[in-house]
Amino acid sequence: MLYDTNHIIYIAVSLILPVLILLLLSRVQAPKAKNIILKVIGTATYLLHISIMWTDFLSNGSANAADNILFPIYFCNFTMLLLMIVGFIKNRESVTFRVLAVLTAYGGIVGGLVTLFYPEFYMWEPDFTSWYILKSFLSHSAMLLGSLYLFVGGFVKIRVDNTLYLAGGLLFTLVVGLAVNALFAVCGLPAPNAMYLQKSPIAELPFLNGYLIGFLMLILTFIFTAVWELFACPKGCRWYNNFMRPKTDSGS
Repeated sequence: MLYDTNHIIYIAVSLILPVLILLLLSRVQAPKAKNIILKVIGTATYLLHISIMWTDFLSNGSANAADNILFPIYFCNFTMLLLMIVGFIKNRESVTFRVLAVLTAYGGIVGGLVTLFYPEFYMWEPDFTSWYILKSFLSHSAMLLGSLYLFVGGFVKIRVDNTLYLAGGLLFTLVVGLAVNALFAVCGLPAPNAMYLQKSPIAELPFLNGYLIGFLMLILTFIFTAVWELFACPKGCRWYNNFMRPKTDSGS
């Protein structure tokens, strides 16, 4: 059950340990070393996510891969894949990197924290001795660490224009979700509810589907980054200054 002793201990460790790790990693300044760290965290996160296939096979002599292992159905699992992909994109200044990195950074933090405090899989099977349960916790914790490192390592800066990149990332997520749902429908398989586009993940809140969740993420990101700039950016360098600054005649 949620918030039993094991769950509370895991929450405490998952909130404290990443802070300590990030404090240590923040001392790394060499770009090459930071790239390696991002690749290692991203790869480890995704391998933890799909590790159930190998543990099942080694335990039973055969393995059945769940739908969310083979396809990007849940947003968190999709973010885990993106975290690994982002680590291997060479051009850090490309629009592709910025869109995927911002989506991964904010999405991974939100998804990691929500799963940490409301792990639906733990409600089904509250057993930390089960590798399925433990790897689900560990992969989400690793995703949270990697998403935070995108900020700590300087790959993503906390700025209001992140909202635009996040919007692009969420549109990409929408396309992926629609494609997965359509693929299952064409193949005559039960609806997977990819990215929660077909229904809410919480039965008591039927209106909270993927569309609304994405919209709320955009609003909260804009508010958070706007407030952040008020304290972190000097006057004249904040997002609204671009609108207030008079345009010059470039033809003179």
